[in-house]
Amino acid sequence: MRSGVIAQKVGMTRIFTDAGEHVPVTVLKLEKLQVLSQRTAEKNGYTAIQVGAGTRRPSRLTKADRGTFAVAQVEPKRKLAEFRVSPENLIEVGAEITADHFVAGQFVDVTGTSQGKGFQGAMKRWNFAGLRATHGVSVSHRSHGSTGQRQDGSKGGWVVVRDAVKKKAHADAPKPGAFKPANREKA
Repeated sequence: MRSGVIAQKVGMTRIFTDAGEHVPVTVLKLEKLQVLSQRTAEKNGYTAIQVGAGTRRPSRLTKADRGTFAVAQVEPKRKLAEFRVSPENLIEVGAEITADHFVAGQFVDVTGTSQGKGFQGAMKRWNFAGLRATHGVSVSHRSHGSTGQRQDGSKGGWVVVRDAVKKKAHADAPKPGAFKPANREKA
């Protein structure tokens, strides 16, 4: 198992194939994605790496979080995630994971959170007309039927991208991953 990445959604666009067909794509940005710590089977009982992306002001952190970033010798990160990896795919602390981590044609699993708005009724949220007032409709006048699935999150949201679980691993995917080694000159 390889690690995944944390990316920020920039927006959506489309690309055209050689045949002239358009394919909708989501544009993601990797922003200073660095390895913060390693979890090992001897010390923690499992093998994983913790990564962080984005930047955050140190004044907005707790003392414990400041200590975590100081040990890793990296600047504070906005978003953190942990990826289980096999022992041979551990990446050194401080290394910056790059976009070459995934290759063209590779299947990935993407997990993200859309913007939460709390509960809204269908009539208020989407201006639905509601159901009939009579003829068998008794309690659910302001309800709605099936409205389809909301299939996109919001711009600026954070997503986690991993290798696909239900597809075979891509042969050209770099192992343990594509990254720039840690620069340990300045602490």
